[in-house]
Amino acid sequence: MARRLIRRLLLGLALLIPGLALAHPHAWIDLRVGLVFDDNGQLERMQQAWLIDPTYSHMLLEEMTRDLEGDIGIDEALDRVAERMLENLAAYDYFTELRHEDAEIAVPRAENARLSLEDRRLYLRFDLPLAGHDLEDASGFTYRVFDPTYWIEVLHDADDVVHIENRQGCEVQIEEARPDPQLMRYAATLERQDRSPVDNLGRHFAETATLQCRNRSD
Repeated sequence: MARRLIRRLLLGLALLIPGLALAHPHAWIDLRVGLVFDDNGQLERMQQAWLIDPTYSHMLLEEMTRDLEGDIGIDEALDRVAERMLENLAAYDYFTELRHEDAEIAVPRAENARLSLEDRRLYLRFDLPLAGHDLEDASGFTYRVFDPTYWIEVLHDADDVVHIENRQGCEVQIEEARPDPQLMRYAATLERQDRSPVDNLGRHFAETATLQCRNRSD
């Protein structure tokens, strides 16, 4: 957690330096995750919840409700925005990378989009169905959630844990990123309209979460 705080402070300071006013990242998401097993011990669903920072929440709401027609209530507006957000994110695999025992897992189409506004922050929830991936032996399942451009920084919510449902003896270990200091300085000088020559820049700043489970017979 200390390394995370230092990184945010360094990148935050870059925002105050003349000429670096558009440093990356521009927005932050606090990530909450749940891993749900079925009654047969298969990992069947990954639940994600994104708590978006207030400034970016305001920008998203303004942008995505601008062309909504008619006099609709806030709940209906949020439902429409949630579906639109997932449609946009689908092209980027919902900022999600999944692996099992070093083999990449194709990110499935997200389901159950829900969006709420809490304390001026958008709270986006969705599910990734995993039942078709034969993950009964779920140990070694890993995930990363990151914006490839690093315009948004995504980190696990420090006040939350990864929730595991319907399976005992499992825990998730979260490894913080260790980006090269030169890469951090490089990210701090990027402007939003720049195209980064660093492939998948955000991956270098992403946490890696690994699921470990004891044998069910233990």
